[in-house]
Amino acid sequence: MPDRPVASFWDGAPPGPIELASMLSFLRTGHRLTVFSYSRLSLPDGVDLVDANEIWPVRHLTRYARGGGLSLHANLFRYRMLAQTGFLWSDLDMVALRPFAFDGSHVFGWQDDRLVNNAVLALPQGSPALHALLRFTPDTRGTPPHLTGLRRRKYQLRGLLTGGLPITRWPWGSLGPNGLTHALRQSGEIPHALPAHAFYAVGMDDFARFADPGALPPDAIPPAAFGLHLWNNRLKRYLDDRWGGIPPSGSFLARMLGDGA
Repeated sequence: MPDRPVASFWDGAPPGPIELASMLSFLRTGHRLTVFSYSRLSLPDGVDLVDANEIWPVRHLTRYARGGGLSLHANLFRYRMLAQTGFLWSDLDMVALRPFAFDGSHVFGWQDDRLVNNAVLALPQGSPALHALLRFTPDTRGTPPHLTGLRRRKYQLRGLLTGGLPITRWPWGSLGPNGLTHALRQSGEIPHALPAHAFYAVGMDDFARFADPGALPPDAIPPAAFGLHLWNNRLKRYLDDRWGGIPPSGSFLARMLGDGA
């Protein structure tokens, strides 16, 4: 069994096929998997459900002003979880292809030639980048640190007019890939990033390959990949619109759910 347990956060709606595929993949590869939640969830046997209040009380629950999504809270939550535990974080749209066994205490990978993604993340508790990210709270106001040039000046102007732009109105990813990449560059920790094929061999624009039958056969996956990120927001909409929400037989997602076709 891999020596580093994996954990994630989920709240609200019951986990769907994407999340279930992720959970089952970690169990298959021998990981202990913990899901933190403020809700009582029905999870696959072998997945530990733990009260998220143990990491961060529910009074801090934070949603984006536009759309009300919990991805902002999940970003804030994961940094606190890393600071308090020995877990390796994984989003529940990451499927493990083999054990996530890494020698170092830094675990994260390039999404592309510009961004480090935080879907899989471990940082040592003494990490300067982690300390920088922990400074953000639901009450943070101001300009997202990663912004530059005209876009930065635009947000600074908006902040002047509002007394500081609240974090709930920051651009998507400001505390996710953009924020993490900025913090890692500032701290000098970014050389620890694994190549894109470690977790992101199938890029964001190719998400449909996970749902379409035959579009991602096993021999198309790089042997060096540890896992594959399923790009949940895009894939879920596509799965609902194209396939009625049910992964079709012969698709990569169906295989991850135990369909042998």
